[in-house]
Amino acid sequence: MMPLSRDIIHSNKSTHSDFDYYNTIIEKIEKNHIVNPDISIESSKALIEGVSKSILIRLETAQTETTVNAMDFPELFRNACWSIQRHGSFEVDFVHRSATMIQKLAEIRNSRGDISHGRATPKKNNSTKESSKMIMHVTDAIVHYMLEAFFKIDLSYKDDLGYEDNPEFNESLDGDYNVQGISYSKALFDQDPTTYEEELESYKELIEQEE
Repeated sequence: MMPLSRDIIHSNKSTHSDFDYYNTIIEKIEKNHIVNPDISIESSKALIEGVSKSILIRLETAQTETTVNAMDFPELFRNACWSIQRHGSFEVDFVHRSATMIQKLAEIRNSRGDISHGRATPKKNNSTKESSKMIMHVTDAIVHYMLEAFFKIDLSYKDDLGYEDNPEFNESLDGDYNVQGISYSKALFDQDPTTYEEELESYKELIEQEE
């Protein structure tokens, strides 16, 4: 079963209640890992994919549902992990060690998945219950590790972030990038808010070090 994912979602329900949605997919993985292995595997892929999208959209202002939907599965997973690392504490090596498994999961889903692509009958290849059980447990560990790190990130600063809230930073940024007739800081805030936020965090860390 998938106790790690269920527990981490339940433990953070008060602050991230929308992630309770993924319990539906977890249930589908658990119920099918013996009787319908390929449905369970396909659902495992969907769970990691969905969690990765949710994390990216919340951590990166420039990312929208449209942009994350355009990414393939391995790219989406890598970007979500790197985003967690940029905003919190996360083992970057985890991305590299998990990449092969993520790629293989995508290949199995594409070649044997029963739902998303549809499948002519009889199927030429079917996954075993042993492989689906293994993938279920690995998925549980991956999702738990991602969510545990993500849920620790303080996102309150994103709620009320406004351009006028950081005049000293804006002045510093405009001084570093002196463009005649244009406020570089305002243009960056409007056109690339993710980079603006990253530069702001670096600026705050520098000020703290100097103090």
